[in-house]
Amino acid sequence: MIKRAGVGADKINVAPYCRGMTQKTFSERITGQCKCGGVRYEGTRADAPAFRCYCRDCQQLTGTGHSEMVPLVRDTFSVTGDMREFEMQGGSGGATWSGFCPDCGSPILRRSARMSDRLYVHAGSLDRPEEYRPEKVIYPDAAQPWDQPD
Repeated sequence: MIKRAGVGADKINVAPYCRGMTQKTFSERITGQCKCGGVRYEGTRADAPAFRCYCRDCQQLTGTGHSEMVPLVRDTFSVTGDMREFEMQGGSGGATWSGFCPDCGSPILRRSARMSDRLYVHAGSLDRPEEYRPEKVIYPDAAQPWDQPD
């Protein structure tokens, strides 16, 4: 089980490059896939901000200093292919899941029991990643020295 680092858990900042951006930056319908194409998904953009997350879970799950996440409405989300999920305990103590392709290992999504109406796809998996704009930065105090928020 991965435990959330907790550092900066109470801090959510709007980064300078995020100011003035709106959720309308995205298409209504969101599609994407893993690197090998074995897992494809589609869904509708949720009414919640896209964000850059520096929590320790995201660092370990992506192998980078942060993750870029896009919220989708869970009831509109569908997957084609064999996506696997890894279950862990979130910072709130509830269950969270990380979805990934078992063939190429690409991270696809994160979801939690606490926010069961939505899930978050990794922006790098989007078919149109150029539409992604983070609207918030979360857990900035958990950022690694080599990957600091602006």
